[in-house]
Amino acid sequence: MPVLTPAALAAALPLSIGDLALAQPNPPPTVVEDERLLAYVQPGQLVDIGGRRINLHCMGAGSPTVILVAGSGSWSPIWYKVQPVIAQKTRVCAFDRAGFGFSDPAPHFQILSDVVDDLHTALSAGSIPEPYVLVGHSLGGIEVRLYAQRWPKQVAGMVLVDTSPAGEGLIEQNQPGFDAAYGGVASNTTPLLDCAFLAAKGPLDPSSPEHKDCIPTLPSDAPNAFRKIFPQFFTAYYFADRVSLMSSLDSHRYDSVDHRHLGAMPLVVLSPETTWEFSTPAEARVSRSYEKVWIAMHEALAHLSSRGVHRIIKGSGHHIQLDKPQAVIDAVDEVLRELNKPT
Repeated sequence: MPVLTPAALAAALPLSIGDLALAQPNPPPTVVEDERLLAYVQPGQLVDIGGRRINLHCMGAGSPTVILVAGSGSWSPIWYKVQPVIAQKTRVCAFDRAGFGFSDPAPHFQILSDVVDDLHTALSAGSIPEPYVLVGHSLGGIEVRLYAQRWPKQVAGMVLVDTSPAGEGLIEQNQPGFDAAYGGVASNTTPLLDCAFLAAKGPLDPSSPEHKDCIPTLPSDAPNAFRKIFPQFFTAYYFADRVSLMSSLDSHRYDSVDHRHLGAMPLVVLSPETTWEFSTPAEARVSRSYEKVWIAMHEALAHLSSRGVHRIIKGSGHHIQLDKPQAVIDAVDEVLRELNKPT
């Protein structure tokens, strides 16, 4: 998760004594807390799906219901710039995978199909009415396509936010120079396994040098109430499930979701201007090669629907919902307008 741009106000006020103004040292900047994150300090609707609970954080009213599914490292708060705006027009629910956010862990490590089963069961048990507009970011984009494949009558439209392709790991590893640049497949999951080991020994402390790479840096305007609870979400279950979910990308098991025609379903596919960061010339060469493949795959996904649209968002990185939230809001609005057109 990238560091968000802080909203800070600095005030340096001169003090005057009589006619003499004495310039004082600048005080520390006054940070205005972004209260949108406060909505995610507590769970939303904890839905029992058979002895464990899945968190659905819902806002607004209306139909169709928009369902937000985050990427492999994130959960409901990643949508904090997007969800409240969508809620002004219709019902919108953010989904926490098992072991993520306020959802209980599953009894076993999860793969993509398990996540989709949990989402389907939670929406039914939680009485969240269909039809759904599914919005999936990164790995969540595969999950929403898999959902639409399994329960097509429930899905009215989709927005894919810098979505991963099925089999992403295999595609990435086939790029020229990948092994030399990144040290092979294991380099993607080893840091997460290290964090899982640390979390198994006790709660992680974000101020500890040993734990600093396991907990993302929050934006400076994150409310104190959110900062206080944030470390509790980084459990051994969370890290282990991330490793398991990433293993789903090293498989052709879900390839069919990238080729299943969606008819005339309203569909918007968003790509960022820059997806990957790199620190060596070898990594840069792989990234340049992969970026062309990545954009072409997004274009192909848009063509799965006769009403599909592919859009590149300038100035955005991988987390478009954070970097350019209006682009995601506009994409959802576009799908809703298409659905409201007379047939």
